[in-house]
Amino acid sequence: MTVRYFAYGSNLLHARLYARCRSIINIGTARLDRHRLNFTKPGSDESGKCGIEAVDTEEYVLGVLYQMAKREKPVLDRIEGNGYGYMDKEIEVNSGRGPIRCFTYYPTRLDNDKRPFDWYKAFVLEGARENGFPPHYLEMIESVESLVDPHHERRISNYAIIQGHEPE
Repeated sequence: MTVRYFAYGSNLLHARLYARCRSIINIGTARLDRHRLNFTKPGSDESGKCGIEAVDTEEYVLGVLYQMAKREKPVLDRIEGNGYGYMDKEIEVNSGRGPIRCFTYYPTRLDNDKRPFDWYKAFVLEGARENGFPPHYLEMIESVESLVDPHHERRISNYAIIQGHEPE
């Protein structure tokens, strides 16, 4: 049995999500209408992680629709902090082939004072590039202010996952 997952943050990058869930299959890009992407969900490392919030405008969040084995969802729930910063929520996204039901991780709290670490922003940006997101969306991600992670080993190990995608 499988489930469909809409990724909009660091899990956009296939290598990042594959390291967590080996059964993933990218089934294409999708769009969550009337939502905004931000980097203000408080992370356990005190930095900002990607979050989404509902808005009353025509804004949207681009993401990747993945199919994965249902047996791996508890693993992803634990890694993503389901129940501790995120809650999984059933949503409907537009895939260009009509609406599709799936789940995503919705932040339980946002903090506008949070900023992402540089490596986290690189995951999101490289994932967006890998999936062919349009230039204006890439520019929006690039414009997000980030911080250099003070934990050098964590920074290096996360850039190693990106393998060759480190920003110039």
